[in-house]
Amino acid sequence: MSLKKLVLFGLPTLLLALTICAVVLARHWPFSQARVRQSLQSTFPATVTFKRFRSTYFPHPGCVAEGLVFARLGSTNGTPPVVTVEQLTIQAHYLDLLLRPGYLSEIVLKKFRVHIQPIGTPVEESNWQETPSTTRVGEIVADGSSIQIDRASGSPLLFAIPSLRLESVTDKQPLSFTVALHIPLPPGDVRASGKFGPWNYDDPGQTPVAGEYTFQNADLSVFHGIAGILYAHDKFQGILRQIDSSGTVDIPNFMVTRSDHAIHLKSSFHATVDGTNGDIQLDRVTVNFLNTSVLAKGEIAHHPGQDGKLTTMDLSVQNGHIQDVLRVFVHGHHPPLQGTTSFRAHVILPPGDQPFLHKLRLVGDFGIEDGQFAKPATQISVDTLSQRALGEKVSPAVAPANGDEGDASDPGGVISQLAGHVELRNATATLSDLRFAVPGASARMQGTYNLDTLAIDLHGTLKTDEEFSDLTSGFKSVMLKPFNRFFRKKHAGAVLPVHLTGTYKKPEAGLDLPAK
Repeated sequence: MSLKKLVLFGLPTLLLALTICAVVLARHWPFSQARVRQSLQSTFPATVTFKRFRSTYFPHPGCVAEGLVFARLGSTNGTPPVVTVEQLTIQAHYLDLLLRPGYLSEIVLKKFRVHIQPIGTPVEESNWQETPSTTRVGEIVADGSSIQIDRASGSPLLFAIPSLRLESVTDKQPLSFTVALHIPLPPGDVRASGKFGPWNYDDPGQTPVAGEYTFQNADLSVFHGIAGILYAHDKFQGILRQIDSSGTVDIPNFMVTRSDHAIHLKSSFHATVDGTNGDIQLDRVTVNFLNTSVLAKGEIAHHPGQDGKLTTMDLSVQNGHIQDVLRVFVHGHHPPLQGTTSFRAHVILPPGDQPFLHKLRLVGDFGIEDGQFAKPATQISVDTLSQRALGEKVSPAVAPANGDEGDASDPGGVISQLAGHVELRNATATLSDLRFAVPGASARMQGTYNLDTLAIDLHGTLKTDEEFSDLTSGFKSVMLKPFNRFFRKKHAGAVLPVHLTGTYKKPEAGLDLPAK
């Protein structure tokens, strides 16, 4: 067949085919304002409106919508919209419209804004039902987006999203995502990537999810009472209701601000996250700082009637160093006590803007072996008490004249069997069954220690191997001998009512005799 005949017969056929395609596309054009609105409203429980809308035909089919507003169903004029979009651009290919109906090559969202009401805000009932979508999208781009979460008290939380990419978006297959966002509490930068879906319409909590993220430059100083810059890395997988998460946390300069001591804190964890409400079950957490390790488990979860999430933890330390623990909380240059410690504690940290030590609640039991006071004057007093309780000659010792803290040049005796029960609330530690022993003497006390004012108020009894008058020397010992019978215990020695009051820097110990 000649070229002329090919043109004569082929051209009409091509024109007919194009005409048929044009008629089909015109009758089923997917980018009209009505069809785009209908598609959005069947996917999201909202009423969708546009300020401006236009279809595009060349070089690619699609549409551009401006001033999109997604209003909650049943909302009044004073209710802020759930979502606003400055501009929505949808782009497809003509061949796809004919051969792959429902496929869109790209959706671009400009200034995509989500506004979430406070937890507990009443929601109007509606008959809306989600309709599974047959639309498939090659890529969704939503750079420069943001999410605002209002709170019942306090300023809103704003999540800025500089970059967001979703690829292969369809109901039938998992989509891929990459996102960079800045979170407000604690303020820091997150980068995440992974796969999500396909969406389970019957039970959204069964939707699969997997990926990893890094969290950098998170400033902990927004939480009153602590400070430091946090770095974290996490890998996760599972279903939306139960995401298995494992990762690490590194805070090179963690600090309880009142102590003014920065420590390097490292942690590894395994947790289970409920992606439907943000609750976290901490299955295993290991925290390492200085020469001490803490094991923990607990949860971070929202409870009815509260704004925010409640943190509850069970902590344990085996063969740690009490000086490491005290260094986190004590302001002095040197922790007041050294020794090997073990403890168990139940910790509760409620939500709110109170300083860290004021909202922290703790109930626990502790023990310290081979304890020594770092302050020489205090250790000398303990050594002197031990020598006198044993009936030995008191060794001469001189404390620094200025009372500075530091390592004792002669540690002397040690405190053993130091143990007790502690309950911390409103920055005040209430100590009960506090007991300790030195060679020749033992004590049981109870009372309080205020972490804000450093005030000490402890009372109890001191048992010694020697009699009351032998606890001093010279003329005082002679004068006190008539009182031995008042403090004598059954077989030997003495039982004395004692107190420890004053402050951490200036403790005052003495007999706790009743006032006249």
